[in-house]
Amino acid sequence: MKMKRISHLIFIAMICTSGLRAWGDGEPDGVTVKDNQVYAMYGDKLEMLTENLKLPFGVEVYTNGYFKVGDGKKRELMDGEVIRRDGWLVEPSGSVQPVYNHVAMIKGQVYVVRDGEANVIKGTMVFSNGMSLNSGGYGDNLPGGNLRLADGQLFQMNGTPIPAMDSASLKNGQVVVQRDGSLITLSSNEIMGMDDGSRVYGDGTIQKRDSSTFKLHKGQTILIPGAVYSR
Repeated sequence: MKMKRISHLIFIAMICTSGLRAWGDGEPDGVTVKDNQVYAMYGDKLEMLTENLKLPFGVEVYTNGYFKVGDGKKRELMDGEVIRRDGWLVEPSGSVQPVYNHVAMIKGQVYVVRDGEANVIKGTMVFSNGMSLNSGGYGDNLPGGNLRLADGQLFQMNGTPIPAMDSASLKNGQVVVQRDGSLITLSSNEIMGMDDGSRVYGDGTIQKRDSSTFKLHKGQTILIPGAVYSR
């Protein structure tokens, strides 16, 4: 594959996400779009995409800016969006979700997300692993024997749990946190504790569990492990 390699540190700072790194054997960390051009991401460098690119989780990205997952519909990757190699789609707002089909509990309702389109469950959804859910998150055979799901819980279409991810972003001078599926804007003096033991400060400082700190760059989004739910 021939690509034109470019260094664009400012743009990378705007879209970089925690955990992105250069993979071995030339595998990209993810893909993104800027000004209608598709780029493969390699650490702090971008390569213009000149051939279709396959990523894990059945993701195939096309040079025209569209992509599909498995046998799903083609979708357009919008300007500033990032598809990470680990299967997460990062939106310019700082919102993150699995790029593949999944089920999510958000603000007290259960959504089925297919090809990027989210719809509330109607009736009861029964999974191949024996779990069942209604639109309010109640059901049978839920993880840990719970009676109802918690906001932010995610599942594959067969009912297998997906480890939750939250995020922190610096957008237009404000810190925006996604926690348990909801976006929350912090005031400059607010502090939000995250489920992994880290803290997000309204001035853009991130304090990790080991007490080390760093600051978000303008436009940057990082991913933070979310709540661990009983199995």
